[in-house]
Amino acid sequence: MTQVQNSSATTERLKKTDTRSKTRKKLFTHVVESKDADDTLLRDMWRMRLKFLTLSIPEEEDYAIFKDYCTRPDTFLFTFRGEDNEMGAFFTFSFHPVNKPGHKALMIHSKYYYVDTPYRGHPKITSAAWPMMPKFIWRYGLRRIYFAAFTFPTSFVSLSRTFGRVYTIQGDLAQPWEKEMLEALAANLNGNNWDTNEKLICNMGVPQAEEKAASKGVTELRKEYERYNPNWRDGKSLPIMMRFDLATMKSVIGTSLRRNKRNKQ
Repeated sequence: MTQVQNSSATTERLKKTDTRSKTRKKLFTHVVESKDADDTLLRDMWRMRLKFLTLSIPEEEDYAIFKDYCTRPDTFLFTFRGEDNEMGAFFTFSFHPVNKPGHKALMIHSKYYYVDTPYRGHPKITSAAWPMMPKFIWRYGLRRIYFAAFTFPTSFVSLSRTFGRVYTIQGDLAQPWEKEMLEALAANLNGNNWDTNEKLICNMGVPQAEEKAASKGVTELRKEYERYNPNWRDGKSLPIMMRFDLATMKSVIGTSLRRNKRNKQ
């Protein structure tokens, strides 16, 4: 009995050690503006993305779409490599000033956001954009700032937990002019793939499902997502946005601190 207990305890310690070693992996950040991105970098990003998707179109067609987006003006590419120089994560930011009567805003859109399993929850990824914010404010002026993303369940859950609250076109939290702003962005960036009736984006690559136990909070967020987008398995994604305000900053900082604390345990 004692041997079994000791074996079980050892296994548990090894699991914890493995988890900690993953979160302690080093990441090196590189930020590139779209005009300076070369094909080698774009191919590295795209190939990493394929690990998480089931494409609904041929690979080269998908790469052409990916490259077109990543090389548009006012777009920044945030990449993260491990000590082996392999791509461990990346995300994109594109900037869209909005001028509506009585409202000036800046929509920061993250179309692509992928993190390989060993780096999930790494604090360097969530904090990478903060040093760039003064540069963005200097370029676009003082405006209300919103982060926008086109999501499937996993990214919806992750962003909801990081930012504390997300806003959709279908829900009741956003103001009418904010919904109009998000819809205009989604329609402009997706053209014929924008469904004006459902307010969803069609013909998207579907993320591969992750088979792991979910907490109660994660389960509730997934249910919320499926209320807005029940047919996401058909390649439909949901536009969301997050306000960049004091409450958001507290939530993001709190999330980063918790992840950093786990990182040091």
